[in-house]
Amino acid sequence: MMFIFGLVFCQLMVIATADCSPKLDNAVVEDLLTMLIRYKGGSEFRNYRKLRDIPAFTASLSTSQNINAKDVVKFDKVWTNNGNHYDPNTGIFQAPREGLYHVSTTLMSAAGKLVYAHIWQNEKRTVGLYPGTGFSEATANMVLHLKKGDKVTVRGGGQPDLFSSNDYYCLFSVYLIAQ
Repeated sequence: MMFIFGLVFCQLMVIATADCSPKLDNAVVEDLLTMLIRYKGGSEFRNYRKLRDIPAFTASLSTSQNINAKDVVKFDKVWTNNGNHYDPNTGIFQAPREGLYHVSTTLMSAAGKLVYAHIWQNEKRTVGLYPGTGFSEATANMVLHLKKGDKVTVRGGGQPDLFSSNDYYCLFSVYLIAQ
């Protein structure tokens, strides 16, 4: 059935473009696409249109930092901030709606130093990272159920020396995976 529909669609496209003006071409193509979307239930099209609405960000640290216990790490180099739910001035991601979110952070310790940190959900400490001494990295990935307004941060855990540079060794990402 799908093959026949595809064949009919292609033939209609050829017929529509054979003798039409550009304005009419666009109208015919839009009508054919609308018919195809309705036939397929439109789910792929609706999902595609929602991509721009998915809360997602990735930010990195552009310079080394000393972070004391419970200090929020402010990842200042923002690569993606879909929906602007991450604030690089505070280091806080705030969930715009309830759902399951993937949270990831990578940290690197400074030369000859230790670093220790946690991912926090609101005022609750979750997983910790302890990369080791000097230019060692640790990564934590987790899925959190966030409610609208919940805040996610990376905070220091007592050992203060994060290393980063314009090569961006430390990063923080959160994105919605299901609601």
